[in-house]
Amino acid sequence: MPHQRPLRVLIVDDAPDIRALLRAMLGDRVDVLMQEASGGVEALALAAADPPDLAVIDQNMPGMDGVTTTRELKALLTDVEIVAFTAVPGAEREFAQAGATHHFLKDRFGDLVGFISERAAGNGR
Repeated sequence: MPHQRPLRVLIVDDAPDIRALLRAMLGDRVDVLMQEASGGVEALALAAADPPDLAVIDQNMPGMDGVTTTRELKALLTDVEIVAFTAVPGAEREFAQAGATHHFLKDRFGDLVGFISERAAGNGR
């Protein structure tokens, strides 16, 4: 079986506890490599230096909001898959128009972790 590289996941959220929880839930996976950014500007700088395969982006962040971050990230990296991960429903359409392919609410952490795990398992790029 050919060796496949880990799925590179960029978590963009201004809440350290959210990033820590995702890190804890995915930390034992050798097929997931996580990066973290506390906001859109930091996320774009990280992505430019080390492009992720998948970005998980919060909506409400100081400075650049999640929809703007999604739009800018897609402009920078057309192949990146973007998942919106928000506390409040309602931004799905804006995220989709900006380039996000999926949307998860923060009270459904398990769904997001399952999605990332599935992507990692099928990441033979």
